[in-house]
Amino acid sequence: MNTPSSRLRIVHVCNFHYNRNGEKFDTMDQKIHLGFCENGHYVYPFPVHDISRQLSWTNSKRFGSKQANQSLIATCKRIQPDLLLLGHSQSIQSSTLETLKQNHPEMKIAMWFCDWFYSQRAFKYEFIFERLELLDAFFATTAGSKLDAFKSKNCQVHFLPNLTHPAVEKYRAFEQETFDYDVVFFGTDRKDPERREILTKLEESLREHLRIGIFGSLGREAVYGAQKEQILSQSKAALNLTRLPEEMPWYSSDRIANIMGNGLLACTRSSANLEEYYGPNTLLTYRDDHELISSLENILKSEKWRETARNGWEVAHTKTNAKKVTKTLLNIIFS
Repeated sequence: MNTPSSRLRIVHVCNFHYNRNGEKFDTMDQKIHLGFCENGHYVYPFPVHDISRQLSWTNSKRFGSKQANQSLIATCKRIQPDLLLLGHSQSIQSSTLETLKQNHPEMKIAMWFCDWFYSQRAFKYEFIFERLELLDAFFATTAGSKLDAFKSKNCQVHFLPNLTHPAVEKYRAFEQETFDYDVVFFGTDRKDPERREILTKLEESLREHLRIGIFGSLGREAVYGAQKEQILSQSKAALNLTRLPEEMPWYSSDRIANIMGNGLLACTRSSANLEEYYGPNTLLTYRDDHELISSLENILKSEKWRETARNGWEVAHTKTNAKKVTKTLLNIIFS
């Protein structure tokens, strides 16, 4: 059996968003892939949704799902991977994993998941429980009891931070002297009236004092790729408005990596306890809208935001560095 110090062959099954023309180049899918490659391993991308579409005469990922499962079995037969790593891959059936276990008894199977574990939307992650007995390890971007629920006899369970990569998050906003925006937000408010309310209140309260950029919400156009990067590089702070309808320790969308990794001041709810993971004076945390508005205005008026943003940037590029974290993942999987 190969070990993490060997040159491994890895088949990485996830979305990759290849059909979005580079729009999603900064996702966890890509950064996990890059991290493994930088550790000297061969990684074969298996973009499950794109393959499903290609193998369906209707160009549908749903109707091409069966063929995609067959394609994964054939792919592993040819590549003979040491590790099959599953990302967001709900369309891969447990029966397919059972076949792969039989065909490749020495191959490890692991999975990562970076969506929330919201009990009222359990249908989004219930499929994970069905495959736990087939996994050697499971990693998720939520900690605490939510993560503990996935513990099983044969499957190790560990927290996975949102990754940063120096070629993706390459700016240091805290070093800038001139800015286009004081605070920005990227994300949709579709089906999220609470987020819409917060953004409206923030804009109404601060627009006379701060330059606010909102992209993808309140009827504003969303931005992606280099355009989004350019805005981040010319902004002091960004809102990490992650939905937290119930306790989810250390959970955030991957937005937090984009913000901190590009050297902006990250503003996030205290209820996620992210400061417990990233450390003190690395984020601006707030309990409610009023505290967010007053704290944001005060810290941006001073230069203290630069210190906090720099601290956050340093932690993001060390503790959550893609090369470092993926090496740790392999040590866990092959332990």
